[in-house]
Amino acid sequence: MRLMHTRLPDFYQKVQDAGKRRRPETEVTVSGLESFQTGKLASLRVGRVEDEIYELTGDDAISRVEVIAVPKVSETAHTIIIKGYTKDGACKKAVLENMYVNSPGEDYYLLDAEQVEDRRVNPRWQDGQWINEHK
Repeated sequence: MRLMHTRLPDFYQKVQDAGKRRRPETEVTVSGLESFQTGKLASLRVGRVEDEIYELTGDDAISRVEVIAVPKVSETAHTIIIKGYTKDGACKKAVLENMYVNSPGEDYYLLDAEQVEDRRVNPRWQDGQWINEHK
């Protein structure tokens, strides 16, 4: 299982390395994952992201690369836990509440792009099974 997933800090490093592989002065930024303290990503997808960054930096006109993570479901329900502690550090009471978090879709981040290639896998149902095809 360890080889199938990439830890979040390793993802940040791999993205930086991929962006600087051709030209060390290339600026690389990652956003959208700031709220995650820890996590793992599928290593095959991380490899695809690395390859796509490397491909982008093959264009000499590109000096900066942004990697933006956008939630697939733009409105998600979260449980908010509110805990009250006494002076000695014991939890006296906890209250649970629901909250919906809205985030912009990917089109928000693509408004200034001259060209967009959609390489996401597009699964579809055919003959009783899911088939993945690239657009």
